[in-house]
Parts: sequence; C-alpha cells; structure tokens
Amino acid sequence: MDIKRVNYWNHSSKTKFVFVKDENSPFISIDIWCKAGISFEKNDQEGIAHFLEHMIFKGNNKLKPGEFDYKIESLGGSSNASTGYDDTHYYVLIPPDNFEESISLLTNLVFNPTININEFRLEKSVVIEEIKQQNDQPEEILFNYFLNRVWKGHFYGKPILGREEYINKINVNDLKAFHHERYTPDNVCIAIAGDLPKNILKILENTNIDFKKRRDKLIKNKKHSKFSIRTAREKVFFNKLQLSRLLMAWQIPSLKDQRSIVGLEILASLLVDGRNSKLGRPLKEEQNLVESLHVDINTGEYGSLMILEACCSNINLNLVEEKINFILKKIIELEEFTKEELIKAKRIVKSNYFFNLETASQKTSFFGNNLLWERKDPLENLELNLDYWNNKKNFKEIINYLGKKKYTLLAHGK
Repeated sequence: MDIKRVNYWNHSSKTKFVFVKDENSPFISIDIWCKAGISFEKNDQEGIAHFLEHMIFKGNNKLKPGEFDYKIESLGGSSNASTGYDDTHYYVLIPPDNFEESISLLTNLVFNPTININEFRLEKSVVIEEIKQQNDQPEEILFNYFLNRVWKGHFYGKPILGREEYINKINVNDLKAFHHERYTPDNVCIAIAGDLPKNILKILENTNIDFKKRRDKLIKNKKHSKFSIRTAREKVFFNKLQLSRLLMAWQIPSLKDQRSIVGLEILASLLVDGRNSKLGRPLKEEQNLVESLHVDINTGEYGSLMILEACCSNINLNLVEEKINFILKKIIELEEFTKEELIKAKRIVKSNYFFNLETASQKTSFFGNNLLWERKDPLENLELNLDYWNNKKNFKEIINYLGKKKYTLLAHGK
C-alpha cells in the first residue's frame, strides 16, 4: 500500500481526520472513532459504553428511531458499530456518489443523540438479552472468567457487555453524562477511505460537526494507574465444554510500545503458525495431543496480554501443559530457532497487516484507530519495527517475555 495516499487534516471543530485514497474501491467507508470504551466507565456503571452505542442509533431531534438505518440503506449503504475496551466506533459503507449526505447523517447521529425514555426502556431489555445469550455460551463464559482472573480487578477484566445488575441501575442521565464526557473533539477522530470526492475538504467544512454543548467545561481524561496481572496456576471445571482448555497469559507492553507489540506478534507466529511451528509440530503434527493451538496478542492502550490457548482431551491436559512449558524453556535458554524461522514469522506478520488493508472499511479501521491514539504514519513505523526484529540479538528482548511470571488456567471439560 502506498503511504503517500494517506493524508491528515483538522476540521474547524478541532476534529481530526485521516483520508485514504483508493480509486478502485466501489464504496467509501466513513468511520468515527471515540475514546469511549469500557476503560472509561465508572465502577458502578459497567456496560454503559456498549449501552450508549445501542442508544445512539435510536436517533435524535432530526432522526426518528430507525430512520438513520433506513436512510443509509436507501443510499445503497450499510452501517454498524462496535464497542471495545478502550474505544467505540461507528461506521458506514456507502457508494461514492452519496458521500456528502452520509457524512452529515453519521456525524449528526453520533455527536447529537437524544436519549428517548421509551426507546431507553426498550433497548435496555435488548442489551440484557444480549448479555444472557453471551452467558449461555460456554466458550464466552470461560474466556470472560479467564480475563477476570488474569486482570484481578483491572477494567480489562470486565465483560464489554456489562452485567445485568449494573445495566438495570443505569438511567437516562447516566448515558447523557457519559456521552457528554467522552464524545468531545479531543476524544474523537474520523477516518474516510475509498474513491474520495475531489472537493472533500469543502464538503467536510460545510458539515456541521457540533460540539458546542460540550465546551461549557473542560473534562480531563481519566488517568489509569499501573497494574500487574495475577501470576498463579489454577484449575476449574466447566461441564458444558466439549474439550478441555489450557490457557496461559503473560503481561506484555501496551499498544503505546508498537515495536514490542510487532515483535510479540512475530513470536506468536513462530510458536504456532504452520505445521513446522515450535509448538504446532510436536504437539499437533507429531503427537496429536491437541485439537487446536493459538497464541493471541490481546492488546490495549493501557496494557496487553500474550495469551496461549490449547484445546485437548481431559486426559491430555496436564501432559500438554508440561510439554508446552518444556518447549518454551528450551526456546528461552537455548534460543532454539533459526534466522530463517524468524524471517518466515516476520513475513507472515507483515502479510497479515497488509491483507487486512484491502477494503475501505479495513483501512478506516486501521488508520482511524491509530489516529485516535495519536499514532500517525502507522505503516511507515510498521516497516521500521519489522526491520528491527530481523536481528536475533534484538529478538532476545521478545523471547525473554516467555520467561516472565505467567497466569495458567486449566479448564477441565467433559
């Protein structure tokens, strides 16, 4: 991807923009990013970030409930939203000819919602039903339990949907206050990608992005204190699990340390990508001890985890743990990987980044999220970070994370 086709601009409202030109795209993606994830919730308001995401689609003084979706669909587009640990984003995918009307509709919807009491009551029951459905899925229950144990009271250990008892306590004024605090010029940005109109800046300057109601007082971002994960080995029993699980977690740097995150992604690939990977070959290909094996770099702006998950039969669970610990120890002590294996893992990581930048919506997701957290030119920095880990001596910094204290959960299934 040509980084010269990425440009940054500030609106008169102080809203930050990033544009990604792609004349071959049949659609334009408009993506509004907000620092309004669960990490900004009060302790007694778990789930309010996700609840507000639902309520924003219920309209305002200019849009009746459901009218936004109807208008976007009538313009040949689609819309959606997602709430995460640190941020929430709202996006539409529309034909280029209907860009001007769509950007006006989306900004008006997100920045000026009206929390209608009747819609609030209806949507509260929808959110609670979503929580109940999640709590009926064994995999979700296990992973939420695992995160809660690892983070030991940290906000990353909370479920994004919240819990029913907290949702029931949230009122209309709580939602309005959360929106007032989080949806401000300093906390939002907008990413646009696709076949952009030549007069895009004129269109945007004529778009009313109204933050006037929020300028009555300056609200500082909440400070997040340092923390450490739980380091222990625990066993639990989940009768509904078809296969047992081994879950391990290491504390790693936050997304602010992009170089280390890229290095850890290379390590994850080295461990499990392909039949000849360091863990995949002995555990799956040669001894058939596991059904599946994954290493995920679970990232956040205020902290991250490297999570290893192995699925296997109950009878093999302890043996799988033993063998994984043995292999990881050899990697740490003997650096049992070659320069060629390191280059291959790096190539896989690089390919994954670029494969996930093919569509307009993928581009707005990547560049929008990075801009929100003050990371400009992420692709240029990606290349520099990948090159740094070419050196085996440098990569020792990453291998050393495997030797740090970790949390282990053995979840026994049927």
